[in-house]
Amino acid sequence: MLSAIPGLRRLTASDFVRHGVLVFGASMLVNVLGYAFHFAISRRIGVEQYGVLSALNAAFMISTVIGVIGSTVVVKYAAEFRALDDRAHLAALVRNLTIYGLAAAALVTVAGIALAPLVAVYLKIANVTAVALTMVVIGAGVATPTLRGVLAGTEDFTRYSISVVIESALKALFGIGLVYAGFGVEGAFGGWACGSVAGLAYTAIVLARRFRRVPGATLYVDFRRLAVTMTNVALAALLTTSISYSDVIVVKHFADPATAGLYGALSLSGKILLFLVSFIPTILLPKATRQAIGGTSPVRVFLQALALSVAMSSAGLVVYYFFPALVVTTLAGGSFAPAAPYVFGYGFAMVLLAGLNVVVMYKIGIHRFDFIVPLAICAIGEIVGISVHHRSLADVISVLVAGNGLALLGAAYRVTSPLAERVRAVAASDAA
Repeated sequence: MLSAIPGLRRLTASDFVRHGVLVFGASMLVNVLGYAFHFAISRRIGVEQYGVLSALNAAFMISTVIGVIGSTVVVKYAAEFRALDDRAHLAALVRNLTIYGLAAAALVTVAGIALAPLVAVYLKIANVTAVALTMVVIGAGVATPTLRGVLAGTEDFTRYSISVVIESALKALFGIGLVYAGFGVEGAFGGWACGSVAGLAYTAIVLARRFRRVPGATLYVDFRRLAVTMTNVALAALLTTSISYSDVIVVKHFADPATAGLYGALSLSGKILLFLVSFIPTILLPKATRQAIGGTSPVRVFLQALALSVAMSSAGLVVYYFFPALVVTTLAGGSFAPAAPYVFGYGFAMVLLAGLNVVVMYKIGIHRFDFIVPLAICAIGEIVGISVHHRSLADVISVLVAGNGLALLGAAYRVTSPLAERVRAVAASDAA
């Protein structure tokens, strides 16, 4: 019946839309499961023990930067090899990622468990076992994102989605179950470790089966190009992370505790708009890379991604405009109602940041890193600007909006320049 409507037929025929719906659904389910994990456990273990869980969770989040950098590079290379129909290089990539990734995961896990008593002392955590289980989660997090990068790079978003959902579902199921069985924070991270190991195992098995019989699986890489790519991707990850989170740290330093608390609630509210569209760069990177190497312009898929990001985040922004108090009090509680006048402004800054993430991922896909310098200038400028101009929350948000807007404009410079032939030639050199 839907096929009888031309507009809907074209829409459903678009692999960007189909993949977008799939990954969006998986990411929303992961977010719901993550919220359920914290919602259920926080009510069982109490304030003090939840502080322990939060500290260990923060340690894990810091460790994910390595995975983000590695997975971005892997997505790019996997997409290039797929575009060149080079299954031998893909198979070799999988083999090397599996061998060295699992070895790195084991090394990090063993070293982390050995250091767990020292970490527990520094964080003032009595339960060393909970710290050790966190190290298992961190260890799995070293290998899993890069292996998933092959699935994303080859646009196998079905198995990619299954992988992330398996990890989150088992984390919630076993984590909540063990906590309510009386194992406390130790049970929460025990369940989390089960989910992480299962997600890693599923991804590794899928890739091993897919590429186990590919002949000539030898990987030759232009290490100079690899070094350039990894350096620029690392800088991009660090700079976008700084633009996303440094404002909270700077405000915490300069503001009184009450104002800092209100700003924390604003950040929590605004980040929802950012997380809402976080699936879009995941889809955009391999598609832009494949089209550029295939000799077709990737601009269309970029514009689709940007339009979808703006449309979805702006729809949320409408809610922020009309119901700011409802948004912030629902998320953080009634005592944070004074932050309501600033919800829309902060949300607008996050819409700009969402657009910036799309542009940055697109340019990584087409191997153009001219956004690094303007991004660095804006990242530093925001920190300096907030440090100087912070008399009120309105002042801080004005700096944030200006900084994110300038970062978006700077990154978007020459975004539609034709690069297909250059990208294809450079990528083909790796397959030679």
